[in-house]
Formats: sequence, C-alpha cells, structure tokens
Amino acid sequence: MKHTAKKLIHALCGMAAMLVLVASIASVPVLAASNGIYLATATPHYKHPVTGVIEDSGGAGSAVLGQSMTESATYKQALVEVDPQGNTYVTIRLQLMDNIKDPQFQVDGKAVSATLTQENYGSLSAENTADYRMKVNSENSVIRCNMFVIAMGREVIFYITVSNLQSGSGDFITSVKVETPSTSTPETTKPSETTQPQAPSQSTAPVETESTTPPDSTHSETTQSETSASESTKPTTSEPEGETKPDSSDVPGIQEFDKAGNKVSTENESGESEKPGNPMVWWIVGGVVVLAAAGGCVWYFVSYRKKK
Repeated sequence: MKHTAKKLIHALCGMAAMLVLVASIASVPVLAASNGIYLATATPHYKHPVTGVIEDSGGAGSAVLGQSMTESATYKQALVEVDPQGNTYVTIRLQLMDNIKDPQFQVDGKAVSATLTQENYGSLSAENTADYRMKVNSENSVIRCNMFVIAMGREVIFYITVSNLQSGSGDFITSVKVETPSTSTPETTKPSETTQPQAPSQSTAPVETESTTPPDSTHSETTQSETSASESTKPTTSEPEGETKPDSSDVPGIQEFDKAGNKVSTENESGESEKPGNPMVWWIVGGVVVLAAAGGCVWYFVSYRKKK
C-alpha cells in the first residue's frame, strides 16, 4: 500500500508539473506583424498542427497519402497583409483547381468567408490555381480547408499555416494600404549659428557726431550750465578772496587785519618784523627759572648736604 501511495503521489506531481509547463507555454504572448505586406511560407498539414487530430475520413491509415495530397493542392507561398488598424489577412493559393470544387475555410475553429481574388485555370496552358483571401486573428492562426476532390469522389479536410514572413507581395493581389513613416525632420539651426556670438548691433555702438554736425547752441548752453552746476556742487578748497595763507616761517601769535580783511604788516621802520609775544612774559618766565635754580642750590647745601 505504501509503495502504491508513493507512486500515486509521484504521478500526481508529474501531472501538475506538465500542466504548469503547458500553461506557461500557452501564456507566452505572440507578437503580431506590423502594418505591411509580406510573402510567407505556406505549410499544409494532414493532421492538425497543434492537437494532432485528423478530421479527414481517410483517418490515420491514410496519413502519408493525405499529406502528399495536401502538399500537391497547396501553393508553397502565401500573402500576409496587416492594415494600419492591425487587422491581418491571409491569401492562400490552391492548386489542381481543375480537380477541386467548392473549397470552404475556417480560422482557429470558426468559419470565415473567403474572397476569390484571382484564378488561373480552364485552359491547357493555365497553372490551375485560385487565390482566396480571408481575415485571420494573426499570422499564427491555423486555417482549416475542406474541399471536394473530383478524382477521389469525396471531401478532403486538411490545415494550412504560414510562417517566415518577408516583405513583398510576389504575384499576389494586395488590398492593404501601407503607411510610410514621415521622412521630414524638424528644422534645426546650424551649430555655427547657435554657438557663434553675434556681433554688436550698429544701433548700440557709440556714434561720433561732433565732427560731422555742428552742436546745437541750445544744447551747448544746457551742457555748460549742467557743467557749472556740477562744479558748484563740488567742495571748494579755494580760500576767501583777499585772504592769504599764513607763511610757514611766521611764528603763531596775535595778528591784525584791516576792515577789508587784509593782514596788517608788523614790520618796523628798519624793515625787520617784530618778535612775536609779549616781553613781559619772557621776563617773568626768566625770573621763575632763576628762582627755581636758586631754591634748588639752597636745598642742596642746607638739607641734603647736612644729612650727609
């Protein structure tokens, strides 16, 4: 019982892992082709390319014969068109049309209407082909085709897929408009224009007009008056009129000036200037000096000499 339980658990784990793997593969997004016209490789399948189911009445016993028949009836190229809105159309080409009647199509399990775009059969030199255009979900869709084969006297069912898209249309008839990207680019200034400094404008450069046009008298008067006013505002360093700077050789003292502000000369008749200062002051100063000297001598001999 224990071994049986272990085997059952392993089997369940293996199934769960397979389910996860299948789910992850199914969830991978498929990128659709962009707006354009493409030539693709058309591949016929007697078995369903995804499920492996055979719907044809010949069954698995006729798989080899059925695959050979589908390859003979299907042209090796197909046309894939994607319009600006993202809708995808596939045009397949069936061969041996002189032996085929009433082909019908399904896309991913749903019936669709197909349009006959061109055909080439009915004569000995014809290729016996016909092109059928239908809307599909994407270029990865599976197209199911069922048709009556006259030589076999019964209906045949097979599948077609497209791959390896390359830009082009071959000899197929196209119906989709391809929008070309705009080639115009916004105008840009040249680097030299953006980096080169501009020369100063002539309007801002100083213009000398004195040598070409005579100055206006009114303007001259105004300028002179402005100059005078500016000079009058400057601090004056000139001395009052009639007043002279005392000579550096003069000795400070009392000096006399007349009513007009002129200095009165103190020169004597002999032409020599009087000595500044009062003579009495000098006598007093001299006397004080003499008395101080005498007092100092008396103190020396009387007091200091006596102590010693």
